[in-house]
Amino acid sequence: MEVVIFALAVTGSLVGALTLLVNFSQYRLQKSLKPGAPGERMDPVEAGKILRDVTSDPVRIIAANHIFIESEKKGVGYIDKQEIGIYLDMHSAACDPEKRETLAGALADFVRQTAGYQSLNGVSFASPREGNLLVGAGAAQRLGLNFLMIRTGRAPRFGYPIEGAFSPGSTAILVDDLCMEATFLTRCVKLLRRYGLNVSHCVCLFERLDGNAREGLAEVSVELHSKYQIDDEELARFKQYGESALEDDGRPEGTEKS
Repeated sequence: MEVVIFALAVTGSLVGALTLLVNFSQYRLQKSLKPGAPGERMDPVEAGKILRDVTSDPVRIIAANHIFIESEKKGVGYIDKQEIGIYLDMHSAACDPEKRETLAGALADFVRQTAGYQSLNGVSFASPREGNLLVGAGAAQRLGLNFLMIRTGRAPRFGYPIEGAFSPGSTAILVDDLCMEATFLTRCVKLLRRYGLNVSHCVCLFERLDGNAREGLAEVSVELHSKYQIDDEELARFKQYGESALEDDGRPEGTEKS
């Protein structure tokens, strides 16, 4: 009995020490990070003017309220890091139920118009786990379609990277809110095909033309359809605005730290 008590005491001490070590490591990590938010939120009015390709529809309003500017470019990407300084954050927008419905509806309508299928019966929507699952699943629900989640990392259960029910030989459309990184998207396509799904279309709301999504997908015989595109000229205007107008003193009315 004494041996058991001693063993439990030792185990408890080890667990406590490990917990303390983890907490201390997290504290050091937090202290090493620069204080403050990752970027500055852009004035929605100015953002709306610059997003001229996004005409007067509800998505324009949402996009204009979710543009952030970094003072310095940072590497962004799940596999291939690309230096960018302007962000369109549709993830935060999708957390708002009303905005989520608007984005999902726009994506569903765009798929119906452009995917090139006579009928969507039997078609699944597939979104990467790192993508905007809320919008992708919402669009699938609007159209009464099956929804799949793609795990591009290591699958935790049974080794299958595709979550959801599907039949080999059926068709899937890769959908997301924004497309930029070719390597990441082509990995999604290859995983879907590995498990017997046919993929020839990728549909998104926004395409960043400073990325290589379109060219990369074309190399694996997938056509990219984007409702809106942000080109280099617009990105340059974002950067110019950020450098001149988002100073700590004299920020335009309506801007705030993210």
